[in-house]
This record gives sequence, C-alpha cells and structure tokens, in this order.
Amino acid sequence: MIALLRYQTAIMLRSHRWIFPVIAYGALIAVGAAGSTPLAEELGWTAAMLVPVVAFLTRSMLTAEPDAARACAAAAAGPIRAQLATLLAAFGGGIVLAVGGACFAVLTSESVAKGQQAIVAKAAAAFAHPQVLAAGLVTAVICLLVGAAVGALCNPPLLRHPAAAMLATLAAAIFALASDVSPAGAALRLSSAAQSQPQAAQWPGVVPLVASACLVAVTWGASVFAAAKRG
Repeated sequence: MIALLRYQTAIMLRSHRWIFPVIAYGALIAVGAAGSTPLAEELGWTAAMLVPVVAFLTRSMLTAEPDAARACAAAAAGPIRAQLATLLAAFGGGIVLAVGGACFAVLTSESVAKGQQAIVAKAAAAFAHPQVLAAGLVTAVICLLVGAAVGALCNPPLLRHPAAAMLATLAAAIFALASDVSPAGAALRLSSAAQSQPQAAQWPGVVPLVASACLVAVTWGASVFAAAKRG
C-alpha cells in the first residue's frame, strides 16, 4: 500500500494536476481575507473553500492515470488497493491545503493583525485563543472529508462521462456548502450562528464530524467497489 501511495503521489506531482486546485484555493482564501475579519471567520472561510477544491483535486487524481497504467496497477496490487491509494493521495493533498489555509488565516486575520507585525507575534496571538483555533481546525476536517466524499461520488468509476462528472462535482460542492443537510454546511452554520458567544461560539458540533466521516466511508466504499467490479 505504501508503494501505491508513493506511486499515486508521484503521478499527482509530475502530472501537475495539483496546480489548478492550489491556485484556486489560494485565490479563494485571498478573496476571503480581502477585508479585516476575525480569526474564527477567517478559519471558517478557509475551511469552506476546501469542499470544492478537494472535490476537484480528487477528480484530478481519479482521471490522471492512463487506462493502461491503471490496469497494470490494479493487476499488480488489486483494484481495491489501487483505487484506495488514489483516493488517499488526493486526501493527503487536501490535508496540505488545509494546513496551509489555517496558517494563512492565523497570519492574516484581524484578531492578530492589529499591532502585530512579526510572524512569531501573530502566531502567538492566535495560539492565545486555543478554542477558536481548535474549532476552526475541526471545521476544516469536516469540510475536507465532505470534499473528498464529493470527489469520489461524482467521478470515475461511479460517474464516467467527463462533462457530467465535472458538472456533478461542482453542483454537489455547492450543495454541500449551501444545504443544512450537508455536514459541511451544518458545521459552518453552527460556527457562524454562535458568534455572539465568545467562549464556545465556533465549535461545529459532534454530529457534523461523525456524519462527514460516515459520508466519506460510504462514498469511498462505493468507489472502491465500482473499481473492483470494473477491474
């Protein structure tokens, strides 16, 4: 499995399919930081933008490998492991983006920007509010899981037509952010609805976290099963 993960990571890096998601994520979080915003809101925005970006990063990984190379990998290690390695490689890229987004929020939010010029001072000011920081990271985990689930559900091998897969990925990502039924949407709304409570305002709750984990387990399982059936 480790060899497969290294192989899929090399494909992601050498095919340059990570460039568009990275640029898109950087542009989106930069737009969110255009005005002075509190740390909690900045963390929420960077977390929310993970949903579409990770969904399309997962799509990029699921379509990056040529059919012949995918067949060889499936024959050597089994289609289940090959598909799971592809999903995990994309998820690992999403983790890198989530960490980068959180660092960006810490260094640009209003709560640490006022009177703080040194990077170390900004980081120290953010870590002085561990509840806000931890809650923002939990929200990012939820959005990361939802984005990975959307990417697996709306792309090969479950949905093979390229145009339909792209439109479905975009629509599902928007729905995941706009709907209260979605764990990501529910977590973001729970965080923003309690802004008036400074002590526990930003915690997204346990239910969205558990629901997002179940969602990614179901969608990844369906993707792996479809890959094994096709293989």
